[in-house]
Amino acid sequence: MTILRKLAATLLLIPVLALGSFAQDADPAYPEPLGETVSDFAQALNATEEGRISRMLAEIQDATGVQIVVVTAAGIEGLNGGGMRLEAFGRALFEAWGIGDAKKNDGILILIDVTSREARITLGAGYDRVYDDRAARVLATTVLPDLRAGRLAQGIEAGVLSVRDRLVAPFLTGEPIGPLDGFEQEGAWGIPPEVGVAAVFGLFGLFVWRRMRARRTCPNCGARGLQRTREVISAPTKFQQGLGLQHLTCSSCGFNDRTSYPIRYSGPDTRRSRDDHAGDSSASGRDNGGSGGGK
Repeated sequence: MTILRKLAATLLLIPVLALGSFAQDADPAYPEPLGETVSDFAQALNATEEGRISRMLAEIQDATGVQIVVVTAAGIEGLNGGGMRLEAFGRALFEAWGIGDAKKNDGILILIDVTSREARITLGAGYDRVYDDRAARVLATTVLPDLRAGRLAQGIEAGVLSVRDRLVAPFLTGEPIGPLDGFEQEGAWGIPPEVGVAAVFGLFGLFVWRRMRARRTCPNCGARGLQRTREVISAPTKFQQGLGLQHLTCSSCGFNDRTSYPIRYSGPDTRRSRDDHAGDSSASGRDNGGSGGGK
C-alpha cells in the first residue's frame, strides 16, 4: 500500500515538473539591469562617460517623466539573446525590465551592440507608428556615425539629446508629427537645398564614387572586392523619402562599414512609365512581374 502511494505521488509530480521546465524554456532569464539608467554590459564606457550619460538621462526623466534606458552589449548572445535579431531582443528586454510608466507606456530603450556596431531604439506602446521612423532616423543621424568611428560615448550622448528633442518632446505635446519633422531636411538625392547648381556636380561625383567603391580595396587589410548590401530602415512614401543603410563588408578580415542614404519614392505611375518606355525600345517583351531584392 505504501509503495502505491509513493508511485501515485510521483506520477502527480511529473506534470508539475514538466510545466516548470516549459516555463523556463519559454521565458529566458534576461540579466537584471546594472543601474536605473545605464547598463554597460559591454564595459565600453569609462566611469566618467557613464556618469555623464546617467546624469543626462536622470535630468530628462525629472523634467519630462519619461524613462530612457541605455544598454550596451558585446553581442547579445551573452545576454540570453542567442538566435534573436537585435530588434526582437530589444523588445524582449524592454518588456522584461518594464521600462517606462506602465499606464502611459512611454518608456524608451536605446540598445547598442558594440561588436556588430548596430543599434536599435525600442519604444513603449504609447508611441504612434510614425515614431518608429523617427527613432530610426535618430540612430542614423547621431548614434551610428559615432559608433562606426569609435566614439561610443559621444554617439550615445548625441542620441540621448536627439531622443529627447525629436521623440519625447513631440510625444508629450500630443500634436501630429511626420517622420522628418524637426530633422535637417535633405533634397531628393540627399543633397542640401543650399548647394544649388553644385548638385549637378555632386550627382556626377556620386556616380563615379559608386563605380570606384565597387572596386575599392578593404581599408583594413587591403583585400579587393568589398561586398555591398543594403538595409531599409524606413520605407519611402509618396510624401516623405525613406532611409536606408548601406553595409560594406570584407570577407577576408571581417571589416564592416555602414553609411546611411535616402530612398526615393517610386510610385506606380513612375514604374508604369518606365516599363512602357522599356517595352517600346526593346524587341523582346516581358511580363508584368519583376525581381525583388531582400533587405
